[in-house]
Amino acid sequence: MPYVTVTVGEQAIECEAIVFDKDGTLLDFMELWGRWADDMLKQAEEKLNAVGGDWTGSAEKTFGVKRGPDGRIADYDRSGPLALATAEEMTGLLAWQLYGAGIPWHESVDAVRSFVSAAEEHLERDRPVRPLPGLPRLLQEAREAGIKLAVATSDTTASAVKHLRWAGLDLFFDCITGRDLVQEGKPAPDLTLEACRRIGVETRHTIVIGDGGADMEMARRAGAALCIGIAPIGMPRKHLQSADLIIADYNEVKIMFDDPSD
Repeated sequence: MPYVTVTVGEQAIECEAIVFDKDGTLLDFMELWGRWADDMLKQAEEKLNAVGGDWTGSAEKTFGVKRGPDGRIADYDRSGPLALATAEEMTGLLAWQLYGAGIPWHESVDAVRSFVSAAEEHLERDRPVRPLPGLPRLLQEAREAGIKLAVATSDTTASAVKHLRWAGLDLFFDCITGRDLVQEGKPAPDLTLEACRRIGVETRHTIVIGDGGADMEMARRAGAALCIGIAPIGMPRKHLQSADLIIADYNEVKIMFDDPSD
């Protein structure tokens, strides 16, 4: 029976499946969610200004981001809300800010939902997705070698499928699992366990790749064979200290395929 080895540097491990996080792991995080967050913050600030209010704390702390001199988001906290929160949690965060400025809670929630709809329309128009370096090659080689591929994301399943379709990557995956399909999100193991259940592979034969500490914790709790963190050169890595390995891009990952029948 064929077996497949995934190598990173001098480390090699046999596996049957790879489970990927989506944002920051498959797709450039700032290209997609940096743009979305800029849109959301702009709309929220316009609403706050209209009622003579201001942020409780700061916009940066609310979203877990850093703004550049031009006022646009330049970076984000890998352990913050923008990186890890669900859509419902982000709605709650922003609605709380509007409520603190004197807007009734139900109106605050409705306003944030309208912000989300507008921001989503802009994403639909521009489709700002960019696969990380080396990813298409790795996915192609993994498929050819018979490795099962899955996605485990804090995004909704429908949104994840859409974004991967925009990037031309959706057909590589045997399963795309969003937060809406499990009881508990990251760092609970549910997303990894559900993805592995759907592709029919035990977690002990699975590699998990992600860009956040919650991804590493999720993988460990699920009993994955290996946890690989991804962080481009020059970007923070402290949040990935629990990873077994850290790569800068997918050019560091190789697929070795041997068939004993040959």
